[in-house]
Amino acid sequence: MPVATLTQDKDQYLALFGRFEKDAAAKGQVWLQTPRQAAFARFAELGFPTVHDEDWRFTSVAPIAKTAFVLPAERRADVPRRALEPFAFPDLACSRLVFVDGRYAPELSSLRPLPAGMTVRGLAEALTADRGVVEAHLARYAAVQHDAFTALNTAFVEDGAFVHIPRGVVIEEPIHLLYLSTAGPAPTITHPRTLIVAEENSQATIVEDYASLGEAANFSNAVTELVAGENCVLSHYLIERESRQAFNVSTLRIQQGRSSNVASHSLLLGGALVRNNIHPVIAGEGS
Repeated sequence: MPVATLTQDKDQYLALFGRFEKDAAAKGQVWLQTPRQAAFARFAELGFPTVHDEDWRFTSVAPIAKTAFVLPAERRADVPRRALEPFAFPDLACSRLVFVDGRYAPELSSLRPLPAGMTVRGLAEALTADRGVVEAHLARYAAVQHDAFTALNTAFVEDGAFVHIPRGVVIEEPIHLLYLSTAGPAPTITHPRTLIVAEENSQATIVEDYASLGEAANFSNAVTELVAGENCVLSHYLIERESRQAFNVSTLRIQQGRSSNVASHSLLLGGALVRNNIHPVIAGEGS
């Protein structure tokens, strides 16, 4: 990628980050400012990867780097419930969290009764309501040092899904996390962040689902941190079914404790450029 283009890209994201940081500061969560700033500084150092980088030699991200994305409007787009029907699982009872352009939409979500102590909510709320658990795990595993997309996501971390399964809890119904992108006057970039903390001897199934409402060259830059405690059994499904113009780069970082069992499944069905990165870390024997 030419140096001039690379510099222009960084200037574009610097302007976006400046506006985002100003708005984020007004919302509190002061403890997040340092990791956000450090992550953006690392993104500025790395720049977008090119085919000369070993991990990306078969994937050119030039279409992403050359697109002038904007952040979603502060006011979420109005999405009627009927628009969710194509993305539902009618024969499957499950709790569903819906996100529109990266932000949690409680009015479109439906939570079934959950086991005592289990938490499923938007990350923006969890940053305050569940700060102890979130701060102990968020941005602790997904490394920003070597991955520009993870660094960019961490710099703009604001909302997404938070799932906390306490010790010994078994939930048989899946948790469906539906991330929707809408078509607007300009292509938008969103940074969905999913944090799943499954403590020892717990069991659950998580479905992470990315879809489009309308045709647009939007970019979902998603990062999921999955923490599996000892003897945990967890199934994670990623479904990507966005528009033919959309870009999606997703990174799943798994931290596995002793004798844990994590099964990861990916189904990628659409998009102009789609890439799914999976980084498991076996941190305990027998996992």
